[in-house]
Amino acid sequence: MKDWSALEHAAAAMRRLNRAVATFDVPDAELHEIARTAMELSRRLEAGQARDKHDDIATLPSFPAAADPPPPAFDADALEFDAFSLGGGRLNPSSIGIDFRRDGSRAVSARCTVHGMFQGPPGRVHGGVLALIVDELMALVNRLAGRRAFTVRLQVHLRAPAPVDVELTFRAWEHLVDGRKIVMRAEGGVAGALIVEADALFVEVAAPADTDPTTAR
Repeated sequence: MKDWSALEHAAAAMRRLNRAVATFDVPDAELHEIARTAMELSRRLEAGQARDKHDDIATLPSFPAAADPPPPAFDADALEFDAFSLGGGRLNPSSIGIDFRRDGSRAVSARCTVHGMFQGPPGRVHGGVLALIVDELMALVNRLAGRRAFTVRLQVHLRAPAPVDVELTFRAWEHLVDGRKIVMRAEGGVAGALIVEADALFVEVAAPADTDPTTAR
């Protein structure tokens, strides 16, 4: 298996840089210097060979993440949905940073402190970011059940503002299975107050002989 530790180190550094650029006010001269450095680093990276996610994700020993049903325990083990994802991906330089946990045999819980760079209205998490979070949670429930399924419908109900830079909690669970159709539900809150509810329809697909791991959601 490939050692991704160098990319993980670089991705973490880039996340810190992204957040710093989005947050702090420094003199224009420093910003121009940062821009020149970033452009030079980009050119160095672009001189390398382009990577393909299909090949990348197949090298991860954790894929597929915990295909066997987990024990019925709350908050028992950390889970990884997709190391390269925008939601909780440790190898993604722009990921939001979601901490996924098992929550029974057909549910997943999560904690996430969304940085201000993901704001919509001032001080509030962008609604699209909340949709991304609940979608990844529900997709991970399918993964835990050993299913390969696609999201075909996602309905998100924003019940209250979700503050940035404050820990949010989420839970997704399997609501109904009817043949290849799976109905998932999810909710999120802050300090005991509901901020988002969601439901989704997934359709399970038969895994081809040469499974494409990037579609296992």
